[in-house]
Amino acid sequence: MKKFSSGSQLICALLCAAAVLAVPAPSFAAPQKPRVIATTDGEVDDRSTMIRFLLYSCDFDVAGIVQVNSKYQKNGHSDKKWIEAELDAYEQVLPNLRKHNPDYPDASKLRSVMRVGNENAKDLWVAPPDMETKNTAGAQLIIDTLLDNDPRPVHVLSWGGANTTASALWKLKTEYPKEKFDYAVSRIRIYCIWYQDGGGGWIQTNIPGAYINEAYRWNKVWDYQSITNAPRNRPSANPPEIQSYMNYQWLSENVTNNHGPLGALYPQTYVSEGDTPSFLNLINNGLDAHLDYTLGGWGGRSAHDDPAFPNHLTDKNLTDDGNANKMFWRWIPAAQNDFAARLDWCVKDFKDANHPPVARVKGSLQRDVKAGDTVRLEATATDPDGNQLTYKWWQYANADSATNTVTIANSDSLGKASFVVPNEPGKQIQIILEVTDNGTPSLVGYQRVICNIK
Repeated sequence: MKKFSSGSQLICALLCAAAVLAVPAPSFAAPQKPRVIATTDGEVDDRSTMIRFLLYSCDFDVAGIVQVNSKYQKNGHSDKKWIEAELDAYEQVLPNLRKHNPDYPDASKLRSVMRVGNENAKDLWVAPPDMETKNTAGAQLIIDTLLDNDPRPVHVLSWGGANTTASALWKLKTEYPKEKFDYAVSRIRIYCIWYQDGGGGWIQTNIPGAYINEAYRWNKVWDYQSITNAPRNRPSANPPEIQSYMNYQWLSENVTNNHGPLGALYPQTYVSEGDTPSFLNLINNGLDAHLDYTLGGWGGRSAHDDPAFPNHLTDKNLTDDGNANKMFWRWIPAAQNDFAARLDWCVKDFKDANHPPVARVKGSLQRDVKAGDTVRLEATATDPDGNQLTYKWWQYANADSATNTVTIANSDSLGKASFVVPNEPGKQIQIILEVTDNGTPSLVGYQRVICNIK
């Protein structure tokens, strides 16, 4: 388990051309919207994921949508115009979505940042200098975004291969001044759904300053094995109660029927979105897990696994409560209910739909504490719909570094919870506040308190 400290690889690269590894300490100030470039190989599950991505486009700034290929979709699918069709449907429901959140972007804005990257099957396992296809519009969009004056990190989501991203970084390294290359690398945050071509491994080895997360444990949770009776007829990692949020009936009731033209485009018969975890940590739910992927959130959690590559993270060797996939499936009820609410926003007025509660911890979200101290946990919570709220403080012991599990007194109280700090100097305790409403569907808001034991 990784300690959340100034050594973590986190948010907001400095505008100055600092050393590549000089990533500043995390800030838990009022969150800025993450900037996002999604790269997709157009597989059928990508098409499902894109529908969800569009429904959360109010939560982040979409700087690019780049079509690429992968070892599974060797020639890509930009010629099928599937994103264009989904954007047309998004445009139809946009007026209603804005009744619930005015930050949804214009469809024309999203169309303006669409590009095609490398879809050449010959380049899947070739290093950027030797690729047959160079200088794609998709790679140039990544370059231009990394070099602009916006100080926020750029989250590049690899739903397919990372070759186009690798090409962009290679071009930055070989054709741009070193200070621009360093600046660009200091800002990139790559989330790979596996390494689906040679690009991810090439970046890890040749651009060691690039923050790159190699996710694995979403497998059998969010993909074609999300339910045991899926067409591939392989067992799911999800417990039966979790599978009920992914099956045919759930999808029919909450997405594809009576939820407007965007939901109706969902191309699968059950929830199978292998690429969705790449942006779940970017969602504005209060967890702010995009600040540091070691913290854990809806999009899983990872660890820095190799001193030789200090900016490489992966979840390969992690478990939650001894279960390799629980770091993903533990959040599915909340994530799926939230998705169902977004589909309701496509067709319902504000008063007829549900919206997540907002939690606010009193005091600092990062605290230095001493062994034996009593840490008091207090917060406020509001609900946009006036729903009844319940509260739960819990220790995310899998994600912190303390050996002891603390007992949280009055864990269901918004203002009277507390715990005693164990005698573990140098360790960390992570406490999550979970606020749940009784609306339909039931929605959750969070905040996280990090306690460093001195």
